[in-house]
Amino acid sequence: MHRGKIKRFAYLAVCTMTCATLCTMTGRSQVPVSQEPRHHIVFENDRVRVLDVHIPPGDTSLMHKHSTPSVFIVLSNTKTGSQVLVEPAKTSFTDGNIWFEGFYDQPRIHRVWNSDTVEFHVVDMELPNRDNRTIDPPLKTTAPSAANPSAGSASLTLLFDEKPVRGYRAMLSPGSTFRLPRRKAPVMIVGLGNAPGKVTVNEKPFVKKGDYLFAEPGKEIIFVNGDKSTAPFAIFELK
Repeated sequence: MHRGKIKRFAYLAVCTMTCATLCTMTGRSQVPVSQEPRHHIVFENDRVRVLDVHIPPGDTSLMHKHSTPSVFIVLSNTKTGSQVLVEPAKTSFTDGNIWFEGFYDQPRIHRVWNSDTVEFHVVDMELPNRDNRTIDPPLKTTAPSAANPSAGSASLTLLFDEKPVRGYRAMLSPGSTFRLPRRKAPVMIVGLGNAPGKVTVNEKPFVKKGDYLFAEPGKEIIFVNGDKSTAPFAIFELK
C-alpha cells in the first residue's frame, strides 16, 4: 500500500477509535450529577435539590452531567483536576467561591479528582423549578453603620440575580443578631464557616461549613452569632 494511503488510513482509524471512546463515555458511562456517589442529596423539594459533595484525597468522581440550573458553593481550598467532555464555562474551585450556572445552551460533562491532602468539599444546589415568579426587590446590601442602622449587624453583598435565584453573601458581626425581613420567595441559607454551637439560624445550630436551612415564603429568619468571630453565610431567594 502507498505510504500516503497508509498514513491516511491510520489517521482515520485513530479518529474512529477516539469518537467511539467519547461516544461510549458520554452516552453510557456518564450519570446525572444527583446519582454520582460522592454527590449526596441532603435536601430536596420542588424548588431546590441540595447536593453535599465530598471527594477524599486521591479520589475521583464518576463521569457525570450537570444540566439543571445550579448554584455552586466551594467550601474547601483543595487542589483538584478534571477531565472534561463538555464545558460551558471555566470554573474556579476556590474556597468561598459562589456562582450560578444556567446550563441553558449545553450541560457540563466531567469528572473531578482530588490531588490534594485535604478533602474537596462543595455544595451543588440544583434549581429544578421552571415556574419562576416575581419576588421582592433585592435586599439592601450596604453594611451597618451609624448613618445606616437599619442594616442591622450584618453586611450583605449581592452576588447574582438570575432567572431562578438571587444570591447574597452575608457577614454577621460577632455577638450579634440579624433579622431577615419576611420575603415572598422561599429562602435557602448555607453556612460558610465553622462555629461549634455558637451560631444559629431560627434556633438551628450552624456548626460547620455546608450546614443549611430552608425557609418557606413569608417566614422571618433570625441569625444569631454567639461567636467571637464574624459568621459568614450564603443566602438564596428561590424564584
